[in-house]
Amino acid sequence: MNLEELVASVEKLKYHVQILGDTIDYQSHPVESLILSMDWGDGDINRAHDIFEKYDDKLAAKENVEWGEFENELKSEFNIGYQTVKSIILAFYKNHQWTNVCYGYAMSFEPYTPVEFHQITRKNSQP
Repeated sequence: MNLEELVASVEKLKYHVQILGDTIDYQSHPVESLILSMDWGDGDINRAHDIFEKYDDKLAAKENVEWGEFENELKSEFNIGYQTVKSIILAFYKNHQWTNVCYGYAMSFEPYTPVEFHQITRKNSQP
Protein backbone atom coordinates (compact mmCIF):
# COMPACT_ATOMS: atom_id res chain seq x y z
CA MET A 1 0.00 0.00 0.00
CA ASN A 2 1.48 3.32 -1.02
CA LEU A 3 1.11 6.61 0.84
CA GLU A 4 -1.79 7.79 -1.32
CA GLU A 5 -3.73 4.57 -0.68
CA LEU A 6 -2.97 4.80 3.03
CA VAL A 7 -4.29 8.37 3.21
CA ALA A 8 -7.44 7.32 1.34
CA SER A 9 -7.95 4.42 3.78
CA VAL A 10 -7.52 6.68 6.80
CA GLU A 11 -10.01 9.19 5.36
CA LYS A 12 -12.49 6.38 4.75
CA LEU A 13 -12.07 5.12 8.33
CA LYS A 14 -12.56 8.64 9.69
CA TYR A 15 -15.77 8.92 7.69
CA HIS A 16 -16.99 5.54 8.97
CA VAL A 17 -16.27 6.54 12.57
CA GLN A 18 -18.15 9.80 12.03
CA ILE A 19 -21.17 7.86 10.71
CA LEU A 20 -21.01 5.47 13.67
CA GLY A 21 -20.73 8.41 16.05
CA ASP A 22 -23.84 9.97 14.57
CA THR A 23 -25.79 6.77 15.25
CA ILE A 24 -24.95 6.62 18.96
CA ASP A 25 -27.99 7.41 21.06
CA TYR A 26 -27.01 10.50 23.04
CA GLN A 27 -29.64 9.76 25.70
CA SER A 28 -28.27 6.28 26.38
CA HIS A 29 -24.57 7.02 25.84
CA PRO A 30 -23.97 10.74 26.41
CA VAL A 31 -20.27 10.57 27.23
CA GLU A 32 -19.45 8.25 24.34
CA SER A 33 -21.35 10.59 22.03
CA LEU A 34 -19.42 13.53 23.47
CA ILE A 35 -16.08 11.78 22.93
CA LEU A 36 -16.86 11.17 19.28
CA SER A 37 -18.31 14.61 18.62
CA MET A 38 -15.26 16.26 20.23
CA ASP A 39 -12.85 13.86 18.48
CA TRP A 40 -11.35 13.08 21.87
CA GLY A 41 -8.93 10.31 22.67
CA ASP A 42 -8.38 8.54 25.97
CA GLY A 43 -6.09 11.30 27.21
CA ASP A 44 -8.68 13.98 26.51
CA ILE A 45 -11.48 12.30 28.45
CA ASN A 46 -9.06 11.64 31.29
CA ARG A 47 -8.11 15.34 31.39
CA ALA A 48 -11.80 16.24 31.54
CA HIS A 49 -12.31 13.80 34.43
CA ASP A 50 -9.29 15.31 36.21
CA ILE A 51 -10.82 18.78 36.03
CA PHE A 52 -14.17 17.57 37.29
CA GLU A 53 -12.48 15.58 40.07
CA LYS A 54 -10.58 18.67 41.19
CA TYR A 55 -13.82 20.62 41.64
CA ASP A 56 -15.65 17.64 43.13
CA ASP A 57 -12.89 17.45 45.76
CA LYS A 58 -13.35 21.16 46.49
CA LEU A 59 -17.08 20.63 46.98
CA ALA A 60 -16.47 17.64 49.23
CA ALA A 61 -14.05 19.71 51.33
CA LYS A 62 -16.70 22.47 51.55
CA GLU A 63 -14.32 24.89 49.84
CA ASN A 64 -15.64 27.91 47.98
CA VAL A 65 -15.78 27.09 44.27
CA GLU A 66 -15.31 29.78 41.66
CA TRP A 67 -17.42 28.43 38.81
CA GLY A 68 -15.97 30.93 36.35
CA GLU A 69 -12.57 29.41 37.10
CA PHE A 70 -13.97 25.93 36.44
CA GLU A 71 -15.46 27.06 33.11
CA ASN A 72 -12.25 28.80 32.09
CA GLU A 73 -10.20 25.74 32.96
CA LEU A 74 -12.32 23.62 30.60
CA LYS A 75 -12.17 26.27 27.89
CA SER A 76 -8.42 26.60 28.19
CA GLU A 77 -7.68 22.88 28.41
CA PHE A 78 -9.72 21.98 25.34
CA ASN A 79 -9.65 25.26 23.40
CA ILE A 80 -13.45 25.39 23.40
CA GLY A 81 -16.19 27.95 23.90
CA TYR A 82 -19.03 28.31 26.36
CA GLN A 83 -21.52 26.27 24.30
CA THR A 84 -19.15 23.30 24.29
CA VAL A 85 -18.66 23.62 28.05
CA LYS A 86 -22.43 23.26 28.38
CA SER A 87 -22.32 20.12 26.23
CA ILE A 88 -19.66 18.58 28.47
CA ILE A 89 -21.64 19.41 31.62
CA LEU A 90 -24.81 17.90 30.20
CA ALA A 91 -23.07 14.75 28.96
CA PHE A 92 -21.52 14.02 32.35
CA TYR A 93 -24.75 14.83 34.19
CA LYS A 94 -26.82 12.58 31.93
CA ASN A 95 -24.26 9.83 32.47
CA HIS A 96 -24.59 10.27 36.25
CA GLN A 97 -20.95 11.36 36.56
CA TRP A 98 -19.74 14.34 38.56
CA THR A 99 -23.34 15.31 39.27
CA ASN A 100 -22.44 17.57 42.19
CA VAL A 101 -20.06 19.54 39.99
CA CYS A 102 -22.63 19.73 37.19
CA TYR A 103 -25.28 20.87 39.65
CA GLY A 104 -23.01 23.50 41.22
CA TYR A 105 -21.99 24.89 37.86
CA ALA A 106 -25.60 25.01 36.61
CA MET A 107 -26.79 26.66 39.83
CA SER A 108 -24.10 29.33 39.51
CA PHE A 109 -26.25 30.93 36.81
CA GLU A 110 -29.36 31.27 38.99
CA PRO A 111 -31.74 32.96 38.60
CA TYR A 112 -30.83 33.23 34.90
CA THR A 113 -30.00 29.60 34.27
CA PRO A 114 -29.63 28.62 30.61
CA VAL A 115 -32.59 26.55 29.45
CA GLU A 116 -30.32 23.57 28.77
CA PHE A 117 -29.50 23.39 32.47
CA HIS A 118 -33.10 23.31 33.69
CA GLN A 119 -32.95 19.51 33.59
CA ILE A 120 -30.21 19.78 36.22
CA THR A 121 -31.45 22.67 38.36
CA ARG A 122 -35.15 21.89 38.38
CA LYS A 123 -35.08 18.13 38.70
CA ASN A 124 -33.99 18.20 42.33
CA SER A 125 -32.78 20.79 44.70
CA GLN A 126 -29.59 18.71 44.97
CA PRO A 127 -28.50 15.66 42.93
